[in-house]
Amino acid sequence: MAVNGRIRPRLSVEVKFPVPGRIILLPFDVGQRVEQGTLIARVDDAPQLAAIKQAQSQLAAQKEVLSQAQRDLARYEKLAEIVGSQRVEQARVAAHQAQDEVLRLTANVEQVREVQARHEIRAPFSGIITERPVDPGQTVGSDTTVYRLADNTMPEATAQVDELYAAALSVGMSALVAVPGTDGALGAKIIHLEQRVDPQTGARAVRLHFDKPLVNAPAGLTVSINLIVERRKYAISIPRSAILSPSTNPRVRVVDAGGIVSEQQIVFLDWPSQNVIVTSGLKRGMRILVEPLAAEPGKHVRIAD
Repeated sequence: MAVNGRIRPRLSVEVKFPVPGRIILLPFDVGQRVEQGTLIARVDDAPQLAAIKQAQSQLAAQKEVLSQAQRDLARYEKLAEIVGSQRVEQARVAAHQAQDEVLRLTANVEQVREVQARHEIRAPFSGIITERPVDPGQTVGSDTTVYRLADNTMPEATAQVDELYAAALSVGMSALVAVPGTDGALGAKIIHLEQRVDPQTGARAVRLHFDKPLVNAPAGLTVSINLIVERRKYAISIPRSAILSPSTNPRVRVVDAGGIVSEQQIVFLDWPSQNVIVTSGLKRGMRILVEPLAAEPGKHVRIAD
């Protein structure tokens, strides 16, 4: 089954901010490579940075309070016979309360840090910047695409297959892919078959993984994909172009040993491909006109060596 397809990145994602704001950092441009975890964009987070400093300051101060409360508790415990058990218990409660407050302020620091982190974008994986539709200083919303990031290290192929033929496909099936600039067809396998039919196109999306890594193939490149639906040890295969009236009255023009043209009814497997398999009407060794309109039935043609 022959279909046209396109090269697509193994991974591709639209990078967006989870919060709106004004972009203050946008260091990468189209074509540049970024590593996973790299800071690639930031919106104005001055209030959040100030909140972090304040929360850290409060936590540091409370830790001093806790240290003092613990020292007081240790001293009173040594002097318990002098100060009395009630004073020791008061010191113990004060130390526990100070400890609880440290825990609360520690959680508060983490919370304000998380809020500030939403104002930054880090690369979710290593890849190439393929699109950057915004500029520094621009105010963006949470639905604005800041970058499109793609991993082109192991590109795949994708195609749309008509629903009439897609039912014969399954994950794991082999294919041959003709890529411009590459010698010969490359082996591939179906790794995903969309479970729904696109109501607008009447097709199902198919994704294929190459048997060997593909290099120097840009995303979007058109390729020719031959999906291997069935393998037959013996079959008669002819060009589709040799068939007259393939959808209503399929027949071919054959040439006998004396060079006389006649017509022969055939039955063939009607897959969308340049060559088709004839299941009835032809026998091994028969000659057919590849260009059937080149000679009418009854005409004599010369058979080339």
